[in-house]
Amino acid sequence: MTEKFDVLSIPFNVHIQLSRPKQGEDALLVMEDKPIYKNHVGSGHAAALFALAEGSGGEYLLSKVASLPFEIIPVVRKSEVKYKKPAQGRVISRGVIHEEEWSAFMAQLEKKGRAGLTVGVELFDETQSNVASFSFDWFIAKK
Repeated sequence: MTEKFDVLSIPFNVHIQLSRPKQGEDALLVMEDKPIYKNHVGSGHAAALFALAEGSGGEYLLSKVASLPFEIIPVVRKSEVKYKKPAQGRVISRGVIHEEEWSAFMAQLEKKGRAGLTVGVELFDETQSNVASFSFDWFIAKK
């Protein structure tokens, strides 16, 4: 489950209509501005934002491990979120993995065949405001 796997093929992500960014856009995934994503005050619903972030964390992780010479099985074990501002309109995501954590993760994965890794995801709305920050702790094992 690495280079061949597509996060957007997961049935839930298909159902909620997550998509890829426009060519040249600095983003992992996109949640377009649609009424189905709105909450009771007309901004992005927390659950919709969470779904975008979780899919984006997987997308970013898979992009980082695509060159591994073996397949992996990644599973989210823990998440944290901070909603910062109401999301207005279209929302995009960006990922972060700290280099020192990546190095430790790779060493552990090579040594034991399994390891944990935290992937950060930031969401930005159409005003370029950072509307939410997420961290996802993944358990990853060699297949």
